[in-house]
Amino acid sequence: IAFAIPDLLRHRNSESPKLEVLDFGSGSGILSIAAAAFGADVDGVEIDPLAIDNATENLKLNSVSGKVRFARTVDELASAEKKYPVIIANILRPVLIEFSHLLVSRLSHPGRIVLSGLISTDLPDVITRYSSLLGGLKPQIFERGEWRALVFETPQ
Repeated sequence: IAFAIPDLLRHRNSESPKLEVLDFGSGSGILSIAAAAFGADVDGVEIDPLAIDNATENLKLNSVSGKVRFARTVDELASAEKKYPVIIANILRPVLIEFSHLLVSRLSHPGRIVLSGLISTDLPDVITRYSSLLGGLKPQIFERGEWRALVFETPQ
């Protein structure tokens, strides 16, 4: 998904010229780093404190420390009302399903939510859940080898 970051970041809200991205399940921080390198301010959520330590070090190595904040929950980073024009989540199907309401509630309109780290057998459950929460929207499906990514784009 990192190769698609420049295209994902083309969303610019007229009210907020600085693009904000939520990286849910940020792990090593690679997607946060890529988004920050292209000018976004990023909130990264990761439950593993060791991964946060590693991601923080990776930010320094890539000179984007001031553009990314990490925490263990979304609520530690932002008020309950905060919406993001781009949400990326490169995590396993059960986690995407479990946190679907939270992720959709944080998506602005217009906005994009990118769900990756999936294999073909994961798609029906994930598409059904997110489509129902997003008013019947159908995703674009991207394939690379055995991996799949879904992109839902909400209208204004």
